[in-house]
Amino acid sequence: MTTQVFTLPLSAPLSANATPTLLPTQAVGARNKEVWAVVPAAALSWHSVTLPTGLKQKNRLLPVLQSLLEEHLLDEPEAMHLAIQPQWQESSQIWVAVCQKEWLRAHLNDLQNRGQRIHRIVPEWSPLPANANPSAQAWVSGVPEDAWLWVSTAQGAWRLPLQAGIQLWSEQLNAAQAKDHNFIDTLKGLTIQAEPAVADLAQKSLQALQSMVSGAASESLNSWRIAVTPAAERYAQAAATDWDLAQFEFAAHGSARWRQSLQRAWQQLAYARAWRPVRWSLAILVAVQCLGLNAAAWQLNAKVKAQKELQKNILTQTFPNVPVVDASLQMSRELERLQRQAGSLSGKDLETVLQAIGMALPEGQSINSLDFQSQGAGEIRLQGLQLSNEQQTQFISALRSQGYDAQVNAGQWRIVSNVNNLNNLNNASNRRGA
Repeated sequence: MTTQVFTLPLSAPLSANATPTLLPTQAVGARNKEVWAVVPAAALSWHSVTLPTGLKQKNRLLPVLQSLLEEHLLDEPEAMHLAIQPQWQESSQIWVAVCQKEWLRAHLNDLQNRGQRIHRIVPEWSPLPANANPSAQAWVSGVPEDAWLWVSTAQGAWRLPLQAGIQLWSEQLNAAQAKDHNFIDTLKGLTIQAEPAVADLAQKSLQALQSMVSGAASESLNSWRIAVTPAAERYAQAAATDWDLAQFEFAAHGSARWRQSLQRAWQQLAYARAWRPVRWSLAILVAVQCLGLNAAAWQLNAKVKAQKELQKNILTQTFPNVPVVDASLQMSRELERLQRQAGSLSGKDLETVLQAIGMALPEGQSINSLDFQSQGAGEIRLQGLQLSNEQQTQFISALRSQGYDAQVNAGQWRIVSNVNNLNNLNNASNRRGA
């Protein structure tokens, strides 16, 4: 499963024979066969703005951003496409990415005409979010004749030609060290990424930077290193930032955006190294729950087995000549047989059922019709009762206390003896008599 990534050229239209970069779907947190557009870093400018207090609705955001950036843009804000950082509601100080609106629309329309529906627009390079660790990032791009340095720190983000960028960065590091001697410690072990074409030049520039920084900071800079980063790896890193420039008029359908966000969150949870402790914790929790359920089921089965064995023992001790098949049912039948032989009434006989109904019915009630079936559990059907909801509840409760279940449907009552309840009542009566 792969994701197609098209890099949008700065000036000329995308070549008709342009071959997209293929990234593993799981690695970048996409759905299978998604199509992404990568906006080159040189096509974007980055601005840090402070949103007004209480602004949380995205439909009011665009006019506010255009007003805040009006003095910082070389063109009219309406001619620029603006995109805000992920989770922008969590902070009043946010990053805003800006690019030419017509340039972006032309490339997206071109891809649309080729049958490529863009699911996400990813910036090739983006500044660090607030409170990021490490507190700085750097990238060297271009070719030896035209190399550029990109730097993002807590103080801001900027791009300059490589030599001028090294000079400016050294001045910033020296100034920061003068204000806070511990500042440089936050940058220990920093990795500066570099495109393969300028890797050697980046290494020489790092050595120059180390020589231009004085004091304890120079020792920290000795731990910095250059990492050669191919384009595919940079795109995967860009995808991991959750930045998506498909906002406002370039945004996809709401449900599609929601599904894409959910898919990326799931992919990060399932495969990202940072979420590995969570995955292990969930696996252990599920395993413990399964063991607990199996233990509870084993205990329940043991109790059921013990109860059946007790019923079997009672039947064999009371009626030793009866072969055991279903102890509970056989015990009920044998008791009924003994009652008939002794001439006593059982709970399923008509007289007993009518007596229970008479005790449970409120005064002033009469029955129009009665149908009694002695087969099975003993069932009687009644019609003509005029009971309120409260009286119906009391009637059902009174019958249940005597070992009978009652149901009403369209004015007809169906009353059936509950064998288990009757046996319990009979046993309790026998114990009191004893």
